[in-house]
Amino acid sequence: MSRLRRLLDLCLGSVLAVLLAGLVMVLCWQVFSRYALNAPSTLTEEALRFGVIWLSLLGAAYATGQGTHMAIDLARDIATGRTKQVLEMLVPIAFIVFALAVLIVGGLRGVEIAARQVSPVLRLSMGWIYASLPVSGVLIIVYSVMNLIDLARGTRPRPDGWDKAQSAVE
Repeated sequence: MSRLRRLLDLCLGSVLAVLLAGLVMVLCWQVFSRYALNAPSTLTEEALRFGVIWLSLLGAAYATGQGTHMAIDLARDIATGRTKQVLEMLVPIAFIVFALAVLIVGGLRGVEIAARQVSPVLRLSMGWIYASLPVSGVLIIVYSVMNLIDLARGTRPRPDGWDKAQSAVE
C-alpha cells in the first residue's frame, strides 16, 4: 500500500509542480506583454483560468493523500479510544461520499453538457476543463480508501510538521 501511495504521490506531485511552473511562466508572459509590450496576450487569461481549475482540484486530491486538508479536529482531540478512531474514519468516508456524488457523478454530467461548448480564445472543448472534476474525484477516492486502510491497520502517518504544530499548540 505504501508503495502505491509513494508512486501516486510522486506522479501527482510532479504533475502539480509542472502545472504550477507552467502557470507562473504564462503569468509572467501576461504581465510582460501587457506592461512592457503594451499589447496584452489574449490567450493567457483563459489559459491561467483553466490551469488554476486543474491545479486546485488536483491539489485537493494531493492534500487528501497527505492528510493536510482542512479539518476541524476539536471533537477528535477531545475524544478517546474507540470514539476517536470512529471520528478519524469519518473524514475519509465523508470524502469518498462527496467525491463520488459531487465530483464524479456531477462532474461526468458537467463534462457531458460542456463537451458541446468550446472556449472562446483557446478553442478547447470545455469538456476538458470539466474533466478535472471526475479526475480529482477518482484520486480523492483512491487516497481516501488508502487512508482508511492505513487507519484500520494503525499505520496512518501524520503529515510533515504535524508533531511540531501539535507541540506549538500545547
